[in-house]
Amino acid sequence: MCDGAMLDMASNLFASASRSMFGRVSSRASQTFLVPCESSRRAKYNPRYRNYLRIHWLLPGLWLLYALIAPSVLAQPLQKTVAMIGARSGASWPLWISKEAGLYAKYGLDVELVYAVHPAPIAAIISGHAAMTSAGSDPALLAAAKDPTLVILGGFMNKGSFAMIGSKTATEMKQLAGKKIGIGRVGDPPYHMAVSLLRKYGMTPRDVQWVSIGVDAAARAAALQTGQVDAALITAPAYFRLQSVGMPVLAVLLDHEDIYVSTYYLFRRDALTRERSTALAFIKAHAEAIKRFYDDKAFASGIMIKYGGTRNNDDADRVYDLFKKARVLEPIPYALKGSVDAVVERQGPELRGAELPRIIDNSLVDQLVREKYFESVFGASIRDQQQRRYAQAFRR
Repeated sequence: MCDGAMLDMASNLFASASRSMFGRVSSRASQTFLVPCESSRRAKYNPRYRNYLRIHWLLPGLWLLYALIAPSVLAQPLQKTVAMIGARSGASWPLWISKEAGLYAKYGLDVELVYAVHPAPIAAIISGHAAMTSAGSDPALLAAAKDPTLVILGGFMNKGSFAMIGSKTATEMKQLAGKKIGIGRVGDPPYHMAVSLLRKYGMTPRDVQWVSIGVDAAARAAALQTGQVDAALITAPAYFRLQSVGMPVLAVLLDHEDIYVSTYYLFRRDALTRERSTALAFIKAHAEAIKRFYDDKAFASGIMIKYGGTRNNDDADRVYDLFKKARVLEPIPYALKGSVDAVVERQGPELRGAELPRIIDNSLVDQLVREKYFESVFGASIRDQQQRRYAQAFRR
């Protein structure tokens, strides 16, 4: 085979490699490698042709070498970090889905999800052992009011799947006065939710006896069944099982639109500056996890079985249907003014004098709205909800 024919092959190889990397290569660029056999013979006597041939033999090899090594050279290692989970319930669905669906990795994060009971998740953020936690609105605001290193950067949930379950000694909400109510501990999210329900029925926290029996809903359910308490606030699906054995459902939080059961993003304050990209990665991953939740019931139910403690598909599907019908998970994760006002009302003196504009910062969500990120994820139909949430968001 003459040099020109071999160069023909090299030209084709170069064009093929170029197309694979850059989509296409112009015919003119390809033709520059087509040197006829006669020209190749003349190259023996012409230094200019010899250099021409050398260069054009070398280029295809360089392109192929680039194609082989570029992916490994350009690939960046994932940033290892920790996110704290304080509840094995639907409130943790976005975090679980982000992990299982590879959404954290999509945004450059290698996230270890760590479960711990209140107040350990918040303590992990303060100490720097974790980057973020999905915290209940009350403990998050109280912690950020006391520690200036903390900041709330939005929230993806404003409703909860809790129900107040009674017993033979308490079959209606109004019968709870003087009775024992099981909670994790005074100050945790179930406590504040129970207080909000009691106020709906004219009672204050002092009108009942609070019994600390563990944060996990299963522990509260067991205490209720064994008669240690007269009532307890239980999440789905645990309260489904109690209901199935005849225990009365006294009230369901989803029936009360004005009771905010919010979950906030709690970060260290450097998430606004040098760690901003990490915080944005978390928010994006969770937004896409929420999209996956609403689009893929089978996947979401499987996640609940794996992480949330549901015993079977029926329970998982029922929790899913409850969340989807009420649109519990928020596509546009603003911390809402109504939610903040509700916490301030519940906490009263504990938040008196707190600099709320310093504590709550919706600027990252604002940035994603300006960039039309949520529209790219959820489609143009999200615009109306996005505008409503923008108007309802807490502002400085």
